[in-house]
Amino acid sequence: INELVTVWTSRASLKQREGRAGRTSEGVCWSLCSEDFARRHLLAQTAPEIVRTPLDELILQICLLYERRRDDANKSNVEGDYNTQFGIGVKPINFLSATPTPPPDHSLTQACNHLLEVEALKVVDGGSSNEQINWMYRLTPLGYHLSRLPMDAKVGKLLIVGCILGCFDGALTIAAALSCTKSCFLPSTSGRPLDPSCVEARDRLIENGFGGKDWLGGTVKGDLIAVIAVYRAWREQRNDKRDKFCRGHALDNFTLRDMDTLRRQFHDVVVDAGLVPSPVSTLTEGVASLDMDDCNLASEDALLTSCCIAAGLYPNVCSLVRPRKGGAKGGHLLTSNGDSCRPSSNSFQQKRVQQASENGKDVYAVYHTKHRTIGATTDLQRRPPETFLSEVNFVSKFALLLFGGTLDLVKNAIIVDGWLKFKVSGGGEKSRGGDVDNAVLILSLRELLDHMILEHVVETFSCPEEKAKMIDRHRRIIGVVRMLLADEG
Repeated sequence: INELVTVWTSRASLKQREGRAGRTSEGVCWSLCSEDFARRHLLAQTAPEIVRTPLDELILQICLLYERRRDDANKSNVEGDYNTQFGIGVKPINFLSATPTPPPDHSLTQACNHLLEVEALKVVDGGSSNEQINWMYRLTPLGYHLSRLPMDAKVGKLLIVGCILGCFDGALTIAAALSCTKSCFLPSTSGRPLDPSCVEARDRLIENGFGGKDWLGGTVKGDLIAVIAVYRAWREQRNDKRDKFCRGHALDNFTLRDMDTLRRQFHDVVVDAGLVPSPVSTLTEGVASLDMDDCNLASEDALLTSCCIAAGLYPNVCSLVRPRKGGAKGGHLLTSNGDSCRPSSNSFQQKRVQQASENGKDVYAVYHTKHRTIGATTDLQRRPPETFLSEVNFVSKFALLLFGGTLDLVKNAIIVDGWLKFKVSGGGEKSRGGDVDNAVLILSLRELLDHMILEHVVETFSCPEEKAKMIDRHRRIIGVVRMLLADEG
């Protein structure tokens, strides 16, 4: 989500303000910094917004403008012939490179690749060369809806998948947590350590809350699942008791309030986009409740909620490397590019990774961001840099297979995006219908899920009866996914 952040202005802006002060007559302009400070610390010019903000949303808007102009031109053509002034796609990198102050090429390429990973864009013409600047793109149906949501594309996809799987309430909480600049969990610092009793109370709250060890909707180990657990407990408190509740559980009341505000904003945006039904007329504490039958049927299901996390954070995937027998104790996380990482210091998965045994069920996880520390220098040696992952969430391999990237079948194994390999059958198993490999069944289920998402965002039904049949079909598909997640292992 875009935020307005207070930063120092530039010397050019200071000079412009002086001119405003004497626009109609002589005046005085007071600057809240010294001339020496301005000369030594302020930039000469303010950097254009296009080079200091994420470009994903801008590229989506360019592609959306192309689609709308193309549709309007085709509608105005009485003969019905294809309007030749519009190509088969749009070149957003080429277009933005022609602006007066173009963004760096790597930023443009990175933004397009990010939207391709989210499946918001598709390449319709790669050109004769490998230069991505000349590639032509078009919006996918999912990308069309993401272009109407004023938020990061991954957060928008998480919300859309949450609507489809029936766990919209949990998806709203996760989206709000990812969009906040601060964590709702208070950090423990050397200057101000946390009360151990408060930390213990917070851990019990997470262990016994949403996705905990005895949760009927399944047990999921993840930082974002923990956020849902503490937000639900905070929301159940009276307004005048919430601050005390946070102090007793090592939580940040201000961040939880910001999350609550963002949840309401995201809900209104998604409703306006037509992705979920409008709120019913019944009010609860002044806030309209959601239609539980349509978008919150699985609101208590932590396993399906973890699929939303996998869909939104993919391809940020890592695997847990367990210690070898007789070797060093503890494990570490390995990302797709070979970086050996650890969960960040405020992650609830840090201890789980450090204490990983030789055997266990946890194998794959998704994360939000990766950051690297610069090693400190001492008189004796330089400490090597370390890489940490934030918002680490362990997920099922089926969540990655069904909501991850492109799948390829190689013998009895499935490879995701050419690097993540899953062996999902013994190779010789037979089903009642004949020699059908389990890997082929996974591919078929993935195809049904992709078609289900397409039906939801495009709304191909023409009457209420067709919509009822579509909803029933979707629920049966989701039921199969739920059984697969529950029966794993």
